[in-house]
Amino acid sequence: MTKRIIKTVFVTASLLAVALMAGTATAVADGVPAHHPLYMPDVNNISNPALQPPPVCCLPTGLPPAGQPALVNMAYFGGHVQTTPKIYLVFWGWGQTGAFDHSTPGMPTYDPDGAAGRMTAFVKAIGGTNWAGVQTQYYQTVNGQNQNIQNPSNQFGGTWYDNTNPIHDNVTGLELAQEAQRAVAHFGVTDLSNSQFVIAQPQKYNEAGFNSGAGYCAWHDYTQQQYYPGVQQGISFTNMPYVLNSGAGCGQNSVNSGYYAGRLDGFTIVMGHEIEETVTDPGAEDVINGANLGGWYDYNAYENGDKCAWVGYSEGITPPSSVPGGLNNITGNDGKKYPVQSLWSNNAGEGTGYCAGAGDDLPTG
Repeated sequence: MTKRIIKTVFVTASLLAVALMAGTATAVADGVPAHHPLYMPDVNNISNPALQPPPVCCLPTGLPPAGQPALVNMAYFGGHVQTTPKIYLVFWGWGQTGAFDHSTPGMPTYDPDGAAGRMTAFVKAIGGTNWAGVQTQYYQTVNGQNQNIQNPSNQFGGTWYDNTNPIHDNVTGLELAQEAQRAVAHFGVTDLSNSQFVIAQPQKYNEAGFNSGAGYCAWHDYTQQQYYPGVQQGISFTNMPYVLNSGAGCGQNSVNSGYYAGRLDGFTIVMGHEIEETVTDPGAEDVINGANLGGWYDYNAYENGDKCAWVGYSEGITPPSSVPGGLNNITGNDGKKYPVQSLWSNNAGEGTGYCAGAGDDLPTG
């Protein structure tokens, strides 16, 4: 059973690669890929061509080791990584009138489902876990020296409930980037290279593409003037809509069952996906003045989260954790359980690479 499932996952990845390569010619103009954020498709849109990453335009800085398939393991593309990551959470407009259409006895009016509390606890708890530790094999090269990503026990930068700058429904990517810039000032961040900002939206005020049914749960990006005019350059940020609005498509009850136990599963799965992709590829595969800002991804431009998104769950297997690399609970540094997806590890499977870190790794040896 396990061998069949593993084969299915790899065949699915291969078909996605073919589809992406077929679309490369139309996506590239003058040798430069068209820019768009890096989406996390929902479980029903994994193969949607519109949500695939921009095609790889440049040769990587380092090739995978001899004998390892290029389309499996990730390669280093020369950009920076977040060696000492700090994650800042911005709950934009959660206390604003109309942000939620319901209340829950015993819960704050600005967080009636407990989603903000769950996301905050998760970010505080990921430091030092085996899940976040998958990232420590990846590095950036500075002046000929490799600097590996660290896994400090405290990766939480802070929380800001911004109810001063008004939010509205169908916010744009530019408006999210502007909020990220305000967060930089609010937190007094000076080290942008190791910082990322999750812009979380409340139930009734979300990003336009998510609302439109485009088929994604979230995305992350990196600010450049040509894409986000007027916004400070070099901010890595995540568009984090209220994924409970998409129900099972964005992970509700995908790991844990029951109204209370699994209702918020999607928040940590989706946010974790975006956080760890940003750690390994904060430049979001962009190119500026001929320099590749990309960190780690494969030759089809899939990042460490993309390569392991919805494993098991997307295959319709219950529970997903019964397959290697499937969705599963991890134990945070606070001793509590949090549902996550696994992350791509070049070292897994005795160096052939596979999804790892969620406690259901591919057996080795």
